[in-house]
Amino acid sequence: MKLVSYRAQGERPKARRLGVILDGDTVADARAGYARLLDGQGDLQAEEVARLRIPAEAAALLAAGPAAMAAAGAAADYLHDLHGAEPDARGMDDEKLFLGLADVHLFAPLAPSKVIAAGRNYKSHHEEMSASPMPFALPTTWLKGASSIAGPRDDIVRPTGCEKMDYETEMAFVISRRCKNVPADQAFDVVAGYVVANDITARDIGRKERDEGNRLLGKSFDGFCPLGPCFVTADEIDDPNNMAIRTRVNGALRQDGNTQQMIWKIPDIVAYVSQMELLPGDVILTGTPAGVASGSGDAAKQLKPGDVLESEIEGIGCMTNRIVDDPLAPSWNWK
Repeated sequence: MKLVSYRAQGERPKARRLGVILDGDTVADARAGYARLLDGQGDLQAEEVARLRIPAEAAALLAAGPAAMAAAGAAADYLHDLHGAEPDARGMDDEKLFLGLADVHLFAPLAPSKVIAAGRNYKSHHEEMSASPMPFALPTTWLKGASSIAGPRDDIVRPTGCEKMDYETEMAFVISRRCKNVPADQAFDVVAGYVVANDITARDIGRKERDEGNRLLGKSFDGFCPLGPCFVTADEIDDPNNMAIRTRVNGALRQDGNTQQMIWKIPDIVAYVSQMELLPGDVILTGTPAGVASGSGDAAKQLKPGDVLESEIEGIGCMTNRIVDDPLAPSWNWK
């Protein structure tokens, strides 16, 4: 399945629905579709059961367990067939079951308890950024704040005081269930699926922080972790270690890599980070290939207001985010 979290036009701003992507450009309402499926089977509590089984985003769906995932799968199959036979079908509350993907607001597909990022995980990127020797004894990782999460079409604010705002398109995997100390050979037992992520970075601010022994804001400003455009379940991806990664800025190709270039593979990363308890829906970024702005030596390639950033991974999709000015006055002087 390819799952999204969305709001239809005209709905209240905080309204969210779990959607299933059909045929690339159509989103189907999973909860409303499941209710209609149950109603057709004679369930007198169809809407109530659907409300319990199908939450509004994928992390909550995973947390609800196998029964919820099975319900979502049944809804997806039903909606796929219904769309072919009745593309204007409506739900039990007369809501449209099918909408154009271009006509809805997309949120990040998951609301995880935490986001963990792995760095220095592509030799090409490490070499463009550092002269330090390889290999490393353990994966380089850090936490990104939950408030850094943004949707796949959201504007991303360049913080006041940041003059070197960089992009890092990354494949991220999603944890399926509560787990701890997972051996590498069992790692894929706890991988539910994959999303596109961009580990947006304020290079100059991050450097100033590290000079003082700190590592907080440079990777975790609001919006510095767009996720999407959808959550793709693991059964849809043949080989997560062979997925093309591309970044474009204003249409110009900046990054062109492949997950097969990762130094630490998914099993290694799971074994390392699961020493901390992981929860359903937690998102783990796996690093970025060469081609970031700071590795080019060209200051003009740093992200600036007005730029359009496209982050794409084969088999998942493409996010498109616009960079905008910070509307708020600064609370800290970075000069």
